[in-house]
Amino acid sequence: MTSAPAEAPAPPDLLGTHAPSRAALRCTALAVVAAALALAVAGTLPALGLAGAAGAVVAALLLRGRSAVLDQVLGAAGALATAVAVPGLVAEGGVPAVSPVLALALAVRQFAVARSVRAVRAVLGLSVLVTVAAAGTAPSNALVGPVALVWGAVLAGLACAVPHRGVDGRVLRRAAGALAVATTVALVLFLLVPAPSTGGGALRGLGGGGSGAGEAPVRSAEAYAGGTLDLSARGELPATELLRVPADSPSLWRSGVLDVYDGRTWSSSGNPVRWSAGASGYVAVPEVGASGVERVDDVQPLAPYPAVVSAGSPVGVGTSSRVFDGGSGLVLQDASSPYRVLSRVVPTVEDLGSGSAGDAPEDVARWTRLPGSVPQRVRDLGVRLAEGRDPVAAARAVSAHLRSVARYSLQAPVPADGEDAVDAFLFEDRIGFCEQFASAEVVLLRSAGFPARLVTGFAGGEPAAGGRVFRSADAHAWVEVWVPGSGWVSSDPTAGATLVAGGSGAQGWWQRLWAQVQRLVEGVLADAGARALVAVVLVALLVLGVVLVRRRSRRRSVPVVVGPPVRRGDPAVAALLLALERFDVALPQPWRRGPAEGLSDWRARAPGGAELGAEVEGALAVVERACFARVLPARSELEGARRALEAASSVLLARERRAMAGSGG
Repeated sequence: MTSAPAEAPAPPDLLGTHAPSRAALRCTALAVVAAALALAVAGTLPALGLAGAAGAVVAALLLRGRSAVLDQVLGAAGALATAVAVPGLVAEGGVPAVSPVLALALAVRQFAVARSVRAVRAVLGLSVLVTVAAAGTAPSNALVGPVALVWGAVLAGLACAVPHRGVDGRVLRRAAGALAVATTVALVLFLLVPAPSTGGGALRGLGGGGSGAGEAPVRSAEAYAGGTLDLSARGELPATELLRVPADSPSLWRSGVLDVYDGRTWSSSGNPVRWSAGASGYVAVPEVGASGVERVDDVQPLAPYPAVVSAGSPVGVGTSSRVFDGGSGLVLQDASSPYRVLSRVVPTVEDLGSGSAGDAPEDVARWTRLPGSVPQRVRDLGVRLAEGRDPVAAARAVSAHLRSVARYSLQAPVPADGEDAVDAFLFEDRIGFCEQFASAEVVLLRSAGFPARLVTGFAGGEPAAGGRVFRSADAHAWVEVWVPGSGWVSSDPTAGATLVAGGSGAQGWWQRLWAQVQRLVEGVLADAGARALVAVVLVALLVLGVVLVRRRSRRRSVPVVVGPPVRRGDPAVAALLLALERFDVALPQPWRRGPAEGLSDWRARAPGGAELGAEVEGALAVVERACFARVLPARSELEGARRALEAASSVLLARERRAMAGSGG
């Protein structure tokens, strides 16, 4: 009876087909989970998708190698759990919004079934692409942590991917180069492909605090232009330059006045200033009680911003653009057109000694109205704080109370559905920013019967050439309370509030530098031509870098690694490889090495399956080092491995002869 013909010898195994090291697998798992976290921070991946991706990766890491079928099942389940939000993303942001999530799902699946260094490297590359996509979707300081985790994990994973190769400077340089190439390609794709709109950078479904709320809308400077202000919106505003005003102008610049509170949002029932077109622009009937002190200011938009802002109560606007009433304030048809605004200065409660007797504002019910959703404990607190006080003293008392019980944070908890936002801020969370502080003061003052309203616009600004610049991050909300004899007087309860993290909030040099970087990046991203130019520059730098690295490598006279030609010419290595081939032929068919099977995978299953013992497994480890290690094993090790393989081949052939004799063949 003739034995089955031996399979053709497997081609020389390259590093990419080897089984990865355990350290590389752990680094890859960390990179995938960190990439999923980046998408969650960017608002593209819901909490369920993040949990599914992380769970599948951890399970695949712990159960790796138990069963190929189990690995496939874990990979498919993880991919499906990761992509759970795809239908919603398609409806919300179209196909581009789905791409990062699908790439993450592919990374999760590939990690579960990865058997080679090459597969692990592909997963690491996908992690980099997903992270860059997350940063492009919703840039945020919260992404710094996930991005650092991904980059560190990818670099470490590339450096220690092959188990029998030590990590030295050369390996680290190669890993850093591979990471640089992947990052550059990802950045180029990000610059050339428009970023989808996916709902911003809040953590979708992860909650902002103890209220148990769902997804929070994203704040924008446009919300402070008037119209509607949603107290559920969260997130930092960018440092985009919007307006330039005179350097000596007041700190607070008004854009809109809001009077209707529904427990969750503010809106306007109509512009309190009545406008008409005049010969030199637009003029208004001054509000009753407005200050008689007037000033004229020139406003230069630095980016399109539709609302007309004024350093007080506006009474005139001169501009080449058409202007129309937006409900809570004036709106420019040409949002980039400069204008000149005449305002009547609004005093502050700090400027006044006390209130006095006088007329009430027009339609006093409009400025004292509260919805039935405001709980009684809020109303009682307003009455208690203002009891026996005039409007000025009441406003000061309310502001002092808010500063004493509440802290400032842009990442304040989001009220639950159906919960009054002011009540949650005052009695539950006690964390908020200007919108929450100002809303609480208006509601408390109205609870005590004092007319009050919410005002939106800008505060502070930064000195710059030609005046003072307001950025998106300077958008602000404050309060105006009616003081008989003085009219509407401003009060800013947010000023002086304690930060959640402590400190005065003064910017250090690194914060100013980071703000400059943000402004530069925002300017590039806002210009399609600049994006394309930066992409071309990155490609050119990548090509130049590759050329320089190759040229430097060619100039090295002494090779660092003993190459395959030298190894194949070594008599001891040649004898060992010949013994390995004979051992492979002598193995029973199920335990022979597959055409594309790496030495690591084959070594893990063949000796145990054929019951040949630890000596053969050790011999195969020596073969692996002889082929791929940076330093050849000692001659004694090569010779010992050859003898072990030849002895195992003899045992296997003897078994086959006995089996054939027993069957009568």
